[in-house]
Amino acid sequence: MLAIWAVVTIQKAGTRVETNKPTTAIVANGPYRVTRNPIYIGMFLGLTGLAIGFDNSWVFATLVPFYLVIRYGVIAREEAYLERKFGAVYRGYKSRVCRWL
Repeated sequence: MLAIWAVVTIQKAGTRVETNKPTTAIVANGPYRVTRNPIYIGMFLGLTGLAIGFDNSWVFATLVPFYLVIRYGVIAREEAYLERKFGAVYRGYKSRVCRWL
């Protein structure tokens, strides 16, 4: 539900969810008031729920690589892009809102 709320919030703000398309605005309302990455948190929680629901240690084992790929392969690039594009506006948002929780 967190990821869905985040996607709807982005869409209502008139910017893109897809990470390969240009961002037109910094969204700082909805779940983005509390965390800069609610979609990724929602994905992580969903994967955790699947691991618990299916009682599957292999799914649990994917949580660490998933986190590392998202944190260093995706978020690091996204944050660098947003800082280049929005400068002080993004830096201010970044200083007020935690990456995770």
